Amino acid sequence: MTLEIIKRYNIKAKKSLWQNFLVNEEILNQISSFLSISWENIIEVGPGYWALTQRLLEEKPLSLTLVELDESMIKILEDRIFRWELWTEGIGFEIYNQDVLKYTPELEKYSVVANIPYYITSPILRHFIYDVEHIPESMIILMQKDVGDKILWYKKNKSSVISLFVNKKYQVEEIIKVPKENFIPAPKVESSILLFEKHNLYGEIDNQKFLTIIKIWFSSSRKKLISNLVAWGFQKHKVLSIFKELEIEENARWEDLDISQWCDIVKAL
Repeated sequence: MTLEIIKRYNIKAKKSLWQNFLVNEEILNQISSFLSISWENIIEVGPGYWALTQRLLEEKPLSLTLVELDESMIKILEDRIFRWELWTEGIGFEIYNQDVLKYTPELEKYSVVANIPYYITSPILRHFIYDVEHIPESMIILMQKDVGDKILWYKKNKSSVISLFVNKKYQVEEIIKVPKENFIPAPKVESSILLFEKHNLYGEIDNQKFLTIIKIWFSSSRKKLISNLVAWGFQKHKVLSIFKELEIEENARWEDLDISQWCDIVKAL
């Protein structure tokens, strides 16, 4: 069915939008099965030619909101609805033809499903995790495997900016590895699908302060944490006092700490 749609509408991936279309039917089915979709609010980002949209609709969500930048894809969707291939009756169904980074969900409780261009993975994650008033309860994101691996570094006792700002609010696991041959056109890199589930393990920490401080720490990753903080204006004796209280070594570097230790330092600072 997926390849039939591509052939019927003569769909061509646009390099300007970094499009790569997932065409593996089994993987599309798996994505829709990982979330509890029935009678839930779902936002699909970058639905493309609507192969996954069809499966989401079949799960009977309470509402399905689509955010798609490519206007030609929306015309395909409208034609498929006209042909009764996509059944939207009884489902709150909306389409936004806009850049997802300029889209603000009006819902208080919802989940996100996305197959997004790899070059804006980090900005989109930050948008949904930090920029909107109500963050998603859960997310399923298809992304470049290298980026997914960085997010999962915390499981190997490593840290990166993206792993910290994600894991502060979400527990993450890789649910599917997606080899490049499952796309049209095939990308140059391997992909993976990550499941994000919201938590509140580390209490309330000011988002902007958290993001600012982890950027300071990673601004020169070869330096000690204390050196970076002092260079940005924090008083050394106060930082040393905090490290001692939290039982963190004075010579600690950014890769030495887990997410809970990072959060403890941010709270103290």
